[in-house]
Amino acid sequence: MNCNPSYKHIRSYVIILLLGVLLGISGATTFVVTNTNDSGPGSLRDAITLANSNTGQDTIIFNIPGTGPHTIFPLSQLPQLLDTAGVIIDGLSQTGASTGASPPSTAILMIEINGANAGASHGIWIVSPHNIVQGLVINNFEQDGIRIQGVETGTYLNYIYCNFIGTDVNGTTGMGNGTNQAMYWAGVNIVVTPSLVGFAFDNTVDANLISANYAEGVGISSCPPGDVWGNTVIQNYIGTDISGILDLGNVHDGVYIGEGAHDNVVDGNIISGNDFEGVCIVGYADLGIHTYANTISNNIIGLTVTLSPLGNTMDGVSIGQYGNVYQGGYAPNNIIAANTIAYNGGNGITVWEHYANSNNADGNQFTQNSIYSNILLGIDLGDDGVTVNDAGDLDSGANEEVNFPVILSANNDTSGTHVSGTVDIDTDPSQATVEIFKVLSDPSGYGEGILYLGSTAPDSNGLWNTTVSGLTPGDSVTATVIDRNLNTSEFSLNVQVAGVGVDESVMQDLRGKVVKCYPNPFKTSVCIEFALEEDIILKLAIYDATGKLIKMLARGVFTQGNYKIHWNGLDEMERKVSPGVYFYRIETKRGSISGKLIFAR
Repeated sequence: MNCNPSYKHIRSYVIILLLGVLLGISGATTFVVTNTNDSGPGSLRDAITLANSNTGQDTIIFNIPGTGPHTIFPLSQLPQLLDTAGVIIDGLSQTGASTGASPPSTAILMIEINGANAGASHGIWIVSPHNIVQGLVINNFEQDGIRIQGVETGTYLNYIYCNFIGTDVNGTTGMGNGTNQAMYWAGVNIVVTPSLVGFAFDNTVDANLISANYAEGVGISSCPPGDVWGNTVIQNYIGTDISGILDLGNVHDGVYIGEGAHDNVVDGNIISGNDFEGVCIVGYADLGIHTYANTISNNIIGLTVTLSPLGNTMDGVSIGQYGNVYQGGYAPNNIIAANTIAYNGGNGITVWEHYANSNNADGNQFTQNSIYSNILLGIDLGDDGVTVNDAGDLDSGANEEVNFPVILSANNDTSGTHVSGTVDIDTDPSQATVEIFKVLSDPSGYGEGILYLGSTAPDSNGLWNTTVSGLTPGDSVTATVIDRNLNTSEFSLNVQVAGVGVDESVMQDLRGKVVKCYPNPFKTSVCIEFALEEDIILKLAIYDATGKLIKMLARGVFTQGNYKIHWNGLDEMERKVSPGVYFYRIETKRGSISGKLIFAR
């Protein structure tokens, strides 16, 4: 994992400095911390007080004599950062401190702020824009390690870079913040409180080690009528030690986003070893407030930096549920993209919808993730095990409990693996996307998808086919569907790849010229008509919307010619099936072709 600050975030740092010019940098002053005293000249407390009262974006540097690290024990809350021009608190200025090539794993920090004697205090408390806090070790505070609190004029463009928050100076031992567990604190807490109208936005938490805190590693939460949005959490180690290998989990979630916070981005982090979920997104059900449009992307969730197991105790990503309490919901339209989510103690991804209505946890999109080896399912809509498809997809619930695809065939030849199937959903299937994955099976037989292989769009009848690479005979595939409203399904039933190729010319001939089904919809019987251009071994079967075999209509050697085979709506036990959507599948050594049948009342 590359934890160097990206160009974008270096640019953000520069923008903050340039804004300082516009805000009166001409009056900026550098204040030097020369001792570890709690007060008086040369102390950190005095430097913050002086910076707050001085015009322009001031800088606080450290030049404490002697061999470090140096520990400052505040005896009470340090002054809030109040100056609207901001202040730079630069722990990296102390002799011996360095980010190294790839922080936080290579950082050496020399300034520790230990809150053991500070009482009911936060470590660094920010209530203004344009502040930069870097190169500090912040631990043992009763409340938040770093608190970015929205105020009415806005708390924004703050940059938290290369700090150890909740560990010792070596990054190897937990010394978490939030020691007063009467409330849910965080290592870094971006928050609007219920008692004050405030706004916290466009803040960045970059390349920090954030571990062993109570309750969350990073908290992002809003209490309307205030608002929290547009914050970025990038390239941090959240729940591990400095090596990214050992468990120093935060006591609750790695990252918590709740109470209406929206449009935040969590990207490129290691989020592992935490005692609740890796990432938790919940709404505010009591007030009907949605937590929405947050993006969780490119993270390693439940593994070490070397991709060995280090699962979060519960789910990798939970939407609508906090710990074991179904208190959330109201979390629609979030994007979970291109993450590796594995070895977690619950599901890879869980979506739970609050009982108040049927649309408060919908439109959550999961795309191109690698999900495997989680204790329960890869994806679980409703936190109730596999959600079996229903005909017509008329049910509702988390992500509308959108039906998963049915894979009808997966055949391998020299050009790749040809995968075909159906979707039966309650929106236009031609506006949906089917994503194909290589399987690392779980006991349910549904998913999990360890490797994203590609995607395709169904036709207007819900039929789809695509060719992917990276599979060999004996591998298995699974699939999800993302409907036009971005509801993503659970993983489909696994299907093993056969070592028989598909002759695409035969497939095209069958699709375009031969197969007819009439009447369709039907009430008593349907005729499936097709033609063969050569003698061939063939079977024709009927399946329901879950992929379950309903009726084997024909199997054996068929000679060249025209065929009409009828299905009267009975299953293998000669029982009448329920009205709904069914699929025929014709299979030969050269491949297969499928189509939709509608059994009407």
